[in-house]
Formats: sequence, structure tokens, C-alpha cells
Amino acid sequence: MKKKLDLLSVAIAGVSYLYLIIMTAAGTGEGLSISTFALLGTLGWITSYTTWKSGNNPGVAMSYAIGATATAVTLIVKGRYGWSGFDTAIAALVLTCIILLLTSSNKLALAFAVAASAISFIPFVVLTWKFPAASPVIPNTGFLVANILALIAAKSWKLEARLYPSSNTIICALLVIPWIIARL
Repeated sequence: MKKKLDLLSVAIAGVSYLYLIIMTAAGTGEGLSISTFALLGTLGWITSYTTWKSGNNPGVAMSYAIGATATAVTLIVKGRYGWSGFDTAIAALVLTCIILLLTSSNKLALAFAVAASAISFIPFVVLTWKFPAASPVIPNTGFLVANILALIAAKSWKLEARLYPSSNTIICALLVIPWIIARL
């Protein structure tokens, strides 16, 4: 049962990112940052690797890594370039994660990658709470469902199995709740 839930979570995450990529390609890409998605892709790859090395399923993290990387490429094609001081701070966290991955434990690299990912979502969460109607609610809801399923399907209660889907469940809930409140 857990294996099926895990596969379902990966499929939902993949379809949600595919929807976001198609929306981005068809639209202007406004509100999306190439640097943020490139950095999120890198953090997703780090999280995938550390999760896999710890013997847990990296499926959702890998889906996010692929999706964020593809979104960044789509934004490049759309000509949506940009870099902010916030992106520099996230890049420093990504660099720290890479250094930890190469010199320290997988657990520490995973914890920093998840923290960096959560921090990188702060602008999206703030914008969503300010302007919920502009939020991409369909992919965000898909991501929320994928993370809940990944959390349920985790192999154990160890940090390596639960941290990433737990953190992302909270983040995605913060991205979906304002949209729901605005509709009430």
C-alpha cells in the first residue's frame, strides 16, 4: 500500500509540475523567478540524493528537482531573467548544502537543503497571502496532495524519510489556504 501511495505521490507531483510548466510556457512567466527555480531545482537534487543515500524513497524530491529545473529552463526560453539579493542568500544556502554534502553527513545536508527550500518559498507564500487569486492554485493543490501522500508513504519515522514531505506539506498548505479563504 505504501509503495502505491508513494508512486501516486510522484505521479501527482510530476503532473502538477507539468501543468505549471505548460502554464508558464503559454503565459508570460510573470511572478516566477528563474533564479528561484534554478536554486529550488538544485536543492531538489541535493534532497533527492541525500534521501536516496539514506535508504528512503527520493521520488517526490526528484519530481520537484526535475520540475523546478524544467521550469527554470522554460523561464530562460521565455526571457524571464533576474537575480535579487534574496536569491544571493538562497544561493549561499545552496552552496552550504553542497559543501555539507561533500564534507559532512547526508542528514545535515538534507536538513540544510530542506531549510533552504523552505526559506526560498517565503516570497511565494507572502505574495499568495497578499494576492491569492494570482496564485497557481491547481499545481499548488497537486503539490500539497503529493506531499501528504509522500508523508503517509514514508518508509520510517526517521528524519530522512519525513522531513522533506513534512516541510513541503506545510509550505504547500500555506500556498493553498489563502486561495480557499478568498473563495469563502
